[in-house]
Amino acid sequence: MKSKEVSNFELFYDLIFAYAISRITSVLHIINSERIPVLDVAEFLMMMLVFWTIWTYQTVFANRFYHTNLSHVVFLVFNMFWVVILSQSINTNFEQTHATFAGATSVLFMSLAVQYLIQAKRNKSQEVRHLCIQLGSLLTSIAVIGALTMIQWGNYGLRFSIYAITIFMAAFVPIGMKKTLRHFPTHFDHLTERYNLFTIILFGESIISVAGTIDSLNVHIDSLLFFIIIALLFSIYILTYDLGINRHLITAGLVLIHAHYFVFVGIELITASLELFMNQELTQTYFIWLLIIGLFFFLVPESVVLFVYGQKGRRSAGNVFFILAGFFVLLGIIANFKVEISMIYGLIALSILVLCYLWWRVLLRGQRY
Repeated sequence: MKSKEVSNFELFYDLIFAYAISRITSVLHIINSERIPVLDVAEFLMMMLVFWTIWTYQTVFANRFYHTNLSHVVFLVFNMFWVVILSQSINTNFEQTHATFAGATSVLFMSLAVQYLIQAKRNKSQEVRHLCIQLGSLLTSIAVIGALTMIQWGNYGLRFSIYAITIFMAAFVPIGMKKTLRHFPTHFDHLTERYNLFTIILFGESIISVAGTIDSLNVHIDSLLFFIIIALLFSIYILTYDLGINRHLITAGLVLIHAHYFVFVGIELITASLELFMNQELTQTYFIWLLIIGLFFFLVPESVVLFVYGQKGRRSAGNVFFILAGFFVLLGIIANFKVEISMIYGLIALSILVLCYLWWRVLLRGQRY
């Protein structure tokens, strides 16, 4: 399959979503009794799913059909504006802005549906037309049902549940379309590059969080260790992308696509937990376990991507299991240490450094650039 480059308009589109995710993460900064309320964590996960789903549909559409022509650019710019509206409707009181949030997602899903249905009309391949009609019909249904939840009928809990179900359908129904998608595979090199570039943007947001902890008159060791932890996690991600994945595969890329929802969530949870603990807003035990959850969300999907799309002869589920199990056991032990914040950060950074080395040496077979 002919390689495809990421366009400047696609990169411009990604920046809007990076802003949206930074808004979503603010939900994690609402602390109650040195903990993040479970409801706020649930809202964070739900809003991340909404934005990841919309971004993914547009990204996969662009991967298969995008050309820099007027109609595609108009749709992309139109959607960007509605993502801005969606971002501004993010509120700690989700019920208060539900109408705007649900309305904006319905507009975006309908826009995506129209794009797919236009392609169904233009394309001569029966298989491609069938796929576009399926996706267009799914997105149209989701847009209409989502819009109905804006109307004041029944109680809010019922309407929100229906809205949540439509988002889950949009996100995960394509997994059941695997056979159809095989007939029209993605440009996998382009797809991996899009997800890689967006992940780099999220790591950039993490560095901004590090900068927020630095006092120019008194640079503390905690900030340095915070930065090192983020840099090491970035190294694991970029090594996997550069050295571990075969980007010339013919595939629908479903594992890569869905794994990145958890990768995105993991990066945001890791960053928020490190920042909040440094500001002494979380208890040590709660911080460690929140960090472990974030690292689990980040590392396990990365290992799955490496196993599914890795170079032949370099896949070893056993090695992955023992390395990650040992790492998480070590973090569990650190959780019981009653020491200063700097020492905790130092132990975590050292643990991730060892993990980074083993990831490169064992899972990536010590490959070099």
